Amino acid sequence: MAAERINDLLALRSFIDEQLSGETIPSVDEVLALWEYENQSNDERDESLEAIRRGLADVEAGRVMPAREAIAELRRKHRLPDLS
Repeated sequence: MAAERINDLLALRSFIDEQLSGETIPSVDEVLALWEYENQSNDERDESLEAIRRGLADVEAGRVMPAREAIAELRRKHRLPDLS
């Protein structure tokens, strides 16, 4: 059913109405992320969970680098200017 709903505008509208009926109003990004999550196929959800598990295993094994270094590396790799 998830694959059928993801492109259904009426289902999206109903989903948005549900989100807006609560006490707190979520941001547009939050609503769209939740819509995407709830309408993933089981295979997509399994892939996402496995990627998270691999990332957590990397952290536990110490395969990490400081965020500043990672960002600098990505900037060099993609030929983006420094922010300094």
